[in-house]
Amino acid sequence: MEEIFGGTASGTEAEVIQVRFGRTVQVARLNDRCAWFDFSELCYQPLGAADYLSLCDRFPVLIMDSVPQLGANHLNEARRFVNLIDACYESRTRLVLAAQVPLDELFVDFEAQVESRDGDVELFVSEKGGNSSSFATTMIRTKEGEHLEWSATGLIGVSLAQFSSANDLAFSFRRAASRLVEMGGKKWGRQ
Repeated sequence: MEEIFGGTASGTEAEVIQVRFGRTVQVARLNDRCAWFDFSELCYQPLGAADYLSLCDRFPVLIMDSVPQLGANHLNEARRFVNLIDACYESRTRLVLAAQVPLDELFVDFEAQVESRDGDVELFVSEKGGNSSSFATTMIRTKEGEHLEWSATGLIGVSLAQFSSANDLAFSFRRAASRLVEMGGKKWGRQ
């Protein structure tokens, strides 16, 4: 990573990158073409797509180290990381990662699951339905394989939004992992 970074530009101090809506992102390690961050600097902070796009506009290469394995225990950080990957992908910004696990283990695959209050153990999303009208239902299955219909008001205090959010994140993980593989090609990125 030191070789990719190539050292800081002579006399360069931290740079403040302007973001839409009057926001800014501070970059402590940078040179003319590259910014280097720790995972915590970009993913433990309240940053979003506009912040990441501004970084991508400024730098053709972003380096990130200390990337942990991401799963249900890092949901907010994982969402931010996926947003960063999307911003890099769309802007063709090279993203160099140093992760604590191999790339194919970076995103923990999981199913949407929630413990119920009445001891019925875990509920898993089985099929997606639509809205709460009589023409669309959402079926869930218990850990024992029993199928139950999800009511419009939810079941046992668990909101359908929780399941939907977890399913969306699982899809985002798969998309981000696929994009990282594609972005790993030697010819990928801005010249």
